[in-house]
Amino acid sequence: MAVVTVSLQKRLQQTALGLVLMAFIAITLSSLYFIEVQNGKAEEQKLALKHQIVEQAFNSYLTRAEAEMTFIGQDLALRRYEEERALDVLFGHHEVLFFGGLDFFYIEWRNGEHAMDPRARLFTEVEFDRILKNALLNQWVSVVTKDGASLLVLKTQLLSANQQSMGSLYGFIALNDNLTLGSELLQSAQVSQVSVYDTTHKRLLMEETVGGVDLSGAVLRSSLPLQSAIQGTLQLDIVQQHDFASNSVPKSVPLLLIASAIFACFYFFLSRAFKTFLFQPLARLALDEEQGVLPFYELQTLQQQGLQHKEAIQNKQARFTLLAESVHSAVIFCNEVAQIELMNGEAEQLFPEASDARTLFDFMPIVCHQAIQSALKGDVGVTFTLTMNEVGSIYQWQAYSYYNENRFRSVLLIGRNVTEETRLSWQLEQLQPLSTAVLKKADTDALISELSYLVQLPEAINDRHIKGWLTLLLSVLSDIRTPVFSDDESDGRAYYPLGDVFAEESAQVMAAMGSEANRVILECSAEMGQRKVEVDAHFRGLIRVLLMMAMSNDMAERRLTVQSDGPELEMTVMNDMAFRPLFFWIIETLLTPMGGQYTVLQNNALRLNTVVKEWLEEADLVSSVSSGPSMHGQVVAWITNDYPHAEEVEAMLLRFGLIVEMYESSHRFFTQPNTKALYAAVFIGCDTNTAAQAEMTSALRQKHQGEKLPIIWLNSTHTAKEDRNVLTLKGCCFDYNLHKALKQALALPPIPFRVESDQEMTWLVVGGSRVAKAIWYASLAKFEVTTQWLDDLSDDASVFSYYGNAQVILLEPQPSHLLVSIQYALPNIRFFSVQRWQGMPDNVVLSAMEQPYSNEKISEFAKMLMRYNKDPSGMTNQQ
Repeated sequence: MAVVTVSLQKRLQQTALGLVLMAFIAITLSSLYFIEVQNGKAEEQKLALKHQIVEQAFNSYLTRAEAEMTFIGQDLALRRYEEERALDVLFGHHEVLFFGGLDFFYIEWRNGEHAMDPRARLFTEVEFDRILKNALLNQWVSVVTKDGASLLVLKTQLLSANQQSMGSLYGFIALNDNLTLGSELLQSAQVSQVSVYDTTHKRLLMEETVGGVDLSGAVLRSSLPLQSAIQGTLQLDIVQQHDFASNSVPKSVPLLLIASAIFACFYFFLSRAFKTFLFQPLARLALDEEQGVLPFYELQTLQQQGLQHKEAIQNKQARFTLLAESVHSAVIFCNEVAQIELMNGEAEQLFPEASDARTLFDFMPIVCHQAIQSALKGDVGVTFTLTMNEVGSIYQWQAYSYYNENRFRSVLLIGRNVTEETRLSWQLEQLQPLSTAVLKKADTDALISELSYLVQLPEAINDRHIKGWLTLLLSVLSDIRTPVFSDDESDGRAYYPLGDVFAEESAQVMAAMGSEANRVILECSAEMGQRKVEVDAHFRGLIRVLLMMAMSNDMAERRLTVQSDGPELEMTVMNDMAFRPLFFWIIETLLTPMGGQYTVLQNNALRLNTVVKEWLEEADLVSSVSSGPSMHGQVVAWITNDYPHAEEVEAMLLRFGLIVEMYESSHRFFTQPNTKALYAAVFIGCDTNTAAQAEMTSALRQKHQGEKLPIIWLNSTHTAKEDRNVLTLKGCCFDYNLHKALKQALALPPIPFRVESDQEMTWLVVGGSRVAKAIWYASLAKFEVTTQWLDDLSDDASVFSYYGNAQVILLEPQPSHLLVSIQYALPNIRFFSVQRWQGMPDNVVLSAMEQPYSNEKISEFAKMLMRYNKDPSGMTNQQ
């Protein structure tokens, strides 16, 4: 992981800058707070003065309203208007009424009549009787009606010229929605909001706010008692909008500018002091290597550590130089661009022009440039040899890639003088022949030719075939690497029957390539296969490669013939390997240590001759072949199924002197009439229909109630799943292999194939529940007949071949086509049913019997069958 480096000077400057900024911010905030406090005190004093101004404006408005009422009273008293026309005459003085302080008035005459200003209904809809009761003479009273109107009422006495009472005059001022009063109060002191509150009755009488002003922010508020001519205790509240930015900030700008200049100068001088008194001495410590002891106590420790590290590096460099000079090799160190960093003395003697060269490629020969470039790219194990004509030596160079202190890939070249070793090796090569290791070295051209041939195969070739082919080739090459022991040594050698070796190797080739057993005709007689010969890895590899050549032959007959003339073994294989030299190299390599030879014949044939060691003499071989049960005249059954080349197997069995009964399928074996009482062995063939092979084996085991029967499986391909109790022919099918399996089968008891006589009576009972079977079994026990019980006819049709004249009793319906096919194959079998079903064939005789079954019904049915056995013509269907 990369290490992140930082500048100590920048970090210190950033820290100092942060501290200066923090101090500047603290002083700025303190200054703003102080200015704001002073502004707040001044605003409070101004607000108290504005409160008095608003109070005076309110009282002047009341005074103007009182003067207006005085004018109305004097006008009514002096002119003596008619009561009906008093309002009309009064409104003739509109310049006083419309621009005065009163909103409306009300006249109550002495005779009980009254006159109401029509403007009154603009402010309230309630009756004035209740309002007039609250009025006081010559004193303003606050009244709040039911419909929410806030009114100030003033009552005066109307007096005539001779000072007689004419009635009462009531003047009203509306406090809510009174634009004239509100604007006068707001504009008198330039405040944002004015409100009048009746503390006696705890109700708000008036509240006016300047339009478009937001009072949700910072405001200044003054709340003092209202000194006026109104009855009761009133409170006047005024609110003034307060803007911090517009008041405090402009006043603090000069102070902030001065503080900024002071702190900037302070930061500049502080940074200059850090650089002069701290970082410049540190820089001199790092750059000046010859200076004495530093005058700074804190830096003396760093200086001492640096000197110690420098001395340690110089000591290591001296040791490394001494080591490079003492290894008796030429050593060259290069950096990532092939520039020389270090050369020891021996390397300088080899390349004296290296001092004038820029890179390694300027003085090294061109033949080694590719190797050096590979090492620079990181390749491992790069070696090359240079003949130094100037010094008369041969140097073997090894290039090592490594990472230098800058994490770049560099190269170390180490050259060793191998002149003497090369001279001695050349002399030994001239004196000694090629070693066996050289002989065993694979021919690369032949191997490349074989791989090229496999690549050009058509796509129809199965991948498994190609993989198996390569696996077998590798196994043969592995056998070639196995050392060859002398005659006195026995490691890796053993004596085996020759036929077993061919069977094992052919099975291995079949399993790897997926080839069928009959793909190659292996001619190895039983006598030849019994011969025990010395077998090692080379001999097995030779047989394996011959089988591969025969099985892959697509141009001629696939045949491998094994013969012998005394101790000499001759093998002839038909192949099409004329243009595949790898196999001839393999055969030659395997035959050479065995003392054999090969000859290429006509018609794509290859003959091999080699001498093998035998364990037994010829007389012992003949006795071993003749040992065991006699095969002559034995009867065997050969069920071919879908096995290919069944005729070759039959020919082998006939050569052994056997009597062969050949059947096309398992069904034919069980249903076809025959006269054989015993089978010494049963051969069951199979290609792909392995189910038929297993089903027939299971049927024979069920019939004869035994697991170990003389049954031999012949499969055309390698069998992945085998039955341990069945003899399975492995590998190619040839005389010895088949003879060996047959000897093992003849050692087991034969399979009886019972044929029923005409006089013997056998009944087969098919179907029925457990209770029904128990009743029938108990009832038929007293009759001297042979009975067999079957669940159905689907899997047990094979038993009819043992009972040609059987009487079949059907307790349950059975498939009609199965009954017809059995009747067609075995005409003497008769079917009887105790119940009718739809589609019952005509060959079934019906003898109806109702359930539940009883001993009397079954006895009557048995007697009827016995009579039918004596006289078949007397039996008819009984409903």
